[in-house]
Parts: sequence; structure tokens; C-alpha cells
Amino acid sequence: MSKNGKVTDPHLLEARDTDIVIPIMGATGAGKSSFINRYLSGIGMGEPVQVGDALLSCTVHIQSIVVENQVSSKFPHLPRETRIVIVDTPGFDDTIASDFEILKRIANWLQESYRKNMVLGGVIYLHDISQDRFSGTARRNLEMFNHLCGDAALSKVVLVTSKWGRAYDRDFSKREEELKQVHWKKMLNPGKNGEKGAKVMRLDHTNEQGSARKVVESILKRVDRAAGENLVQESLQIQEELVSRRKFLPDTNAGLELKHQLQAMIDAQTQMLALEAEAAKGDPEAEKQLREAEEKVRLLAEQVRKLKVPIIKRIGRWMGFGRG
Repeated sequence: MSKNGKVTDPHLLEARDTDIVIPIMGATGAGKSSFINRYLSGIGMGEPVQVGDALLSCTVHIQSIVVENQVSSKFPHLPRETRIVIVDTPGFDDTIASDFEILKRIANWLQESYRKNMVLGGVIYLHDISQDRFSGTARRNLEMFNHLCGDAALSKVVLVTSKWGRAYDRDFSKREEELKQVHWKKMLNPGKNGEKGAKVMRLDHTNEQGSARKVVESILKRVDRAAGENLVQESLQIQEELVSRRKFLPDTNAGLELKHQLQAMIDAQTQMLALEAEAAKGDPEAEKQLREAEEKVRLLAEQVRKLKVPIIKRIGRWMGFGRG
């Protein structure tokens, strides 16, 4: 997407209603790009996605990769011309782009794919199992993911744990169980209106190519089964809100959640700055760090400002002008 909202992704410009879209989401460093490369390498397409290190993200913009000739007799209800569109997305803790920009890019891509009648096959959410604890960053990314998807679409979600090869003498199985019983519990058992929950799978470090392919094929099997039973394809909550309900991005559940998270960060950092201001007086290095912290708060506040819809746009929407 360009700044003026026009579609620039060639895979969206040339979209087909038989395309099956599979977004890959998760925090920075969870292994999203690596997962895609393992899958593509396993089917003979090489590794076209650039991978960042543990601290810096290489995925700033949405990157989609079209995979053809992967619908075989294993999926009898899917047309042979079906293409798989793998979508690499940045995490909400990106080291370059702001959280608002990340949300906007993801929402725009999903919105346009929905308008193009592309089939949302499923969503893969990567989590680094080697993390010693479920960090604030992991929690924020998971909350944003949940608000993007919505409970009704959880049956399309595959929660994939990565980096099992870093276990050494640590028991990662216990961490996986904690994720299931605590952090992912509501996603696995939504318990609303008979809705099915998400599925948990591992990216097996002893065969990552085969494991990644197994994850993708689990989504294709679900789409094939739904096609065979003539079931209506579900959309993500963000797609329904933006297209069917014609909400502004800041008014969506994801937009409201991001605003809440940013405001909480501003409040906490403002209190911290107030405590540190007096101690920093007369210390050039401390005063420099204080100015840097104040700039971070200012940037957070700017994101909150962008999450407010001008009244003129609301009036225009009410009168039937524009769509975004």
C-alpha cells in the first residue's frame, strides 16, 4: 500500500477469488520470515525472504509471496489453479516503523484482499519458545493479534512455537504447557456459541522444512473440508469491521486496543520522567537520556493522535462520501 491508500502489491492487483491467503504474524524475532523460508525451501522455491537478527526487524512492509502448483489430490475440493499467498507481516514491536503504521499496513492489506474476494485460509502466529518468560512485548503482540482476528475466526488460527533447537538442557515442554494453560487458554477454548478454538503446532527443529509444510497443509486441509461442505468462509474481525461495517481503523477493536496500549505506555513513562527529572539536574548525560525519553513519549502521543478520527471524516462517512 502507498501512503495515499492505493494498492501497490502486485499480488493484490492480480488477485484471484481462488487465492488462499495465509498471513504469518508474531512478535519481532519469533521467526516469521524464517518459517516462510523453510516452507518455500521445502517446496523448491528457495529462501526469498530476508531474515533479521534477534533485535532488528527486516520485515517493515507487508511482503506477499505467491505459491503455485501446491494443490494436489490431497485437497480434492480445491480448484487446481488455486494459489497460496503467504503474507509476511512485521511485529507490533518493530524497530523501525511505529505500531500505528504496522496496524495500518496490516489492516490495509487484509481489507483489500477481502474486497478482492481472496479466501482467508488461516493465520499462523509464531511464538519463540526459547524466551525465558512471556514478556510484555509478547503479551502486547498477542493482544493485538486477538483483536485483529476476533473470537469467531480462532478456528482459522494455528499457534506455532519456534526455536525448539535452543532448548539444550531446558524443558521447553513445560513452557509450551504454560502457553496452553495460561496465555493461550482463551484462544484454544473460546467457549462462545460453540466456536472452535485455535490449534497448536510445533516447528520441529529436526525437520523445519517438513514441519513448516505440515503447518501450511493443515490450513489447506481445513479450507478443502469447508469447500467440500459448502461452508461460508469466515473473515477476520478487522476485515469485517473495515469492509462490511465500514468502520474507521481507529474505531475497530484492534485500533481501540492499540490506543489503550499506547496510552498506558505514555502514562507509565510520564510518571517515570517526573521522578527522574529532579535527579537529572546538573548531570549532562542524565539530562540527555531524559530528553531522549521525552522524545519517545512525544512519539507515542503522536501515534495516539493518529488514532483519532477527525469529525469532518466522520461527517463525510455519515453522508456516504469515501470508504476509508
